[in-house]
Amino acid sequence: MDTTEDSLVLRLFGERWSIDLSGYADPSRHADELRGLWARSVDDAPGDADVVLSPVTEGASDALHPRIADRTDGAFPYAFSRAVTQAAIARHAGSALLLHAAGLVSPDGGRCVVMVAASGTGKSTAARTLGQDFGYLSDELIMVDADQRVRGLTKPLSIIVPGFPGGKEESSPDALGLGPTPASPPALAALVSLSREPEAGAPQLEPISLHDVIAEVVPQTSSLWRVERPLQHLAEAASHGGGPYRLRYAEIAEARELVAGLFEKTDAAPPAWQEHLPGESDRWVADDASIGAPGDRLVRAPWTDAIEQDGEISVLAGSRFTRVAGIAATIWLLCAEAHSEGELVDALTREHGEHPDAAELVRSAVGELRGRGLLTAVASSGVSPRGS
Repeated sequence: MDTTEDSLVLRLFGERWSIDLSGYADPSRHADELRGLWARSVDDAPGDADVVLSPVTEGASDALHPRIADRTDGAFPYAFSRAVTQAAIARHAGSALLLHAAGLVSPDGGRCVVMVAASGTGKSTAARTLGQDFGYLSDELIMVDADQRVRGLTKPLSIIVPGFPGGKEESSPDALGLGPTPASPPALAALVSLSREPEAGAPQLEPISLHDVIAEVVPQTSSLWRVERPLQHLAEAASHGGGPYRLRYAEIAEARELVAGLFEKTDAAPPAWQEHLPGESDRWVADDASIGAPGDRLVRAPWTDAIEQDGEISVLAGSRFTRVAGIAATIWLLCAEAHSEGELVDALTREHGEHPDAAELVRSAVGELRGRGLLTAVASSGVSPRGS
């Protein structure tokens, strides 16, 4: 589908998206405004569309038919950006690591620093400020594929303006003077968890543990559980450039040199971790009727992926993320095979030594693990080992 006066075509994540605005009273007005704001993504080449997005003003809606009011007070562009972001997430969920993050590109266009943060905590400001010196990929949505290549939703920057209709104003990267957007997906240079702290002193690029970065980044992902080996993929990405890292700062402009240094870092040996992938019969599925069934022995509940490092385990079961340590981690590992509580007490005593309250401590840890959906009860017969 080619561009018309009531539509435009955007190239998003390597695909042609036809934006059909024919449902509006003055579609050409919206099309012209969006063409300017999304100039870096406009694709005027002839050809068929891979995706058609047709906003509606009322009635039923879905990801490709989002409800966006026909407003002329300045609120339409931000509402459109939000709708496109949600549609892109829905389309690509499970195909790659999808991160709520800003992406900055090295001057040669070959490497990308991904800066992860929750909504409203600094992504757009980081992209707008540091993008004066580096290339711009996105201020909102980043996709990292299995080869550690990075694509971004190259959209207008959404800037909070008090009192502005819709809460945020859209500004094109060209109007803000940001560096170029590469034609091909750059390689991942580093993935950084942003931590904006008004009382922080000089910015610091802090090495953090693998479990810390996973805990901080998982909430800023979309449909992570649908990705193949999701925690492994995230850990591999976070370990690039000598990471995992957290960037702690008060003013992002003061972190310019630290970010520039990330483009120059070479990949050191990644931190070692133990992978715990479920077997096919142990893989988490929605509405698993076996969870919570009666039984006298304990095994791991179905899960999606898990990483063990330094006596701690990060576990993903569907969209639910849990971090366990101490005897709870030992119990989860032991329950690759079915155990009674008494057998767990004996095993933990052998590993950790005698304790006068061993039985109560195990009972408490088991209750916590069951409450978090990490253990389930099974009958004594017919039990087979779970996962690795």
